Amino acid sequence: MDKLKALQYFLAAAQTGSLSAAAREQGVSLQAVAKLVGALEKQVGTTLFQRDSRGLKLTADGAQYADACAPLLAQLQAADEALRQARQRPQGTLVVGGTPFFLQHCIVPALQAFHAGYPDLTLDLRAILHLGEAAARDCDLLVLHGWFEAGDWVRRELAVMPQVTVATPAYWKRHGIPRHPSELSQHNCLSYRNPYGKLLDLWRYRQNGPQGEVIEQVVVRGWLNSNYRDNLLELALRDGGVMRIAYATAQAELASGRLAPVLLDWEMLDPPPLAIYFKPELRRTLRLRVFADFLATHSTELAQLTDAKGHTSLDVRPAWHRGSSRRASSWLTHR
Repeated sequence: MDKLKALQYFLAAAQTGSLSAAAREQGVSLQAVAKLVGALEKQVGTTLFQRDSRGLKLTADGAQYADACAPLLAQLQAADEALRQARQRPQGTLVVGGTPFFLQHCIVPALQAFHAGYPDLTLDLRAILHLGEAAARDCDLLVLHGWFEAGDWVRRELAVMPQVTVATPAYWKRHGIPRHPSELSQHNCLSYRNPYGKLLDLWRYRQNGPQGEVIEQVVVRGWLNSNYRDNLLELALRDGGVMRIAYATAQAELASGRLAPVLLDWEMLDPPPLAIYFKPELRRTLRLRVFADFLATHSTELAQLTDAKGHTSLDVRPAWHRGSSRRASSWLTHR
């Protein structure tokens, strides 16, 4: 005998005063209700209902049994509902690793709105530069810039963050605004060293002109390079040089006029791709799914903040990315 179903049918019959009404309420046949209520009476060793032409009436034993069972069944149903709601509302902790620059300038500013929608979810943010870092294994989800081999992670590509060439208005006033990418060779350009240790000192541009597509490749030089973009940004904001930067990560500085973009009629090539990486066993976890969907939507919104173009793919790496050279510009002499 299914004791839980028997109790459900018994209490339904007690409340409705009818086995047939209980059957309709429970969505089963009259025979099924009668069979389980009879089996319940046999198990407890007493008659629970007095049956006559007017229907059912609880016996004294039946009334006592119903009073005892009803709260237990209600408690069980409440537990079932709480579990269903928990599965529909993410909770617990999600450990998120990511490129520090992107987390700080793009993700953290949007997290209060995300938290308002998912107040029971705790985020643990960790700075991760490379998919191969040992600390990456402690994360449930990673959001990284760069061309990484996914390995045993599941990879989900996000919107490309177009890049622009920027400096402060004071810097451009002092050193002149470049009208062509080749003129950047005369400027103090602040280059980023990527997680592979390669200095990104080759800035490539594309323009569609009357004669077709034109590619310009500029080897840039400057007195400060760094593997931490905030160092470059800080110097650029102090009128110290030119940097290439994803528009989305400098939107406040660009909107306020502290940084001014140039060469907007040229597309900056090779913007590093942005992707989510997560552990396969967590792909169906609700807290991971809602945060991954948030990242996908938010990155699309960020990519649309500018008219600058950016096209890249995780599976199509620029030629300079290959090889063990410490400088991207070395590719020009070894190709």
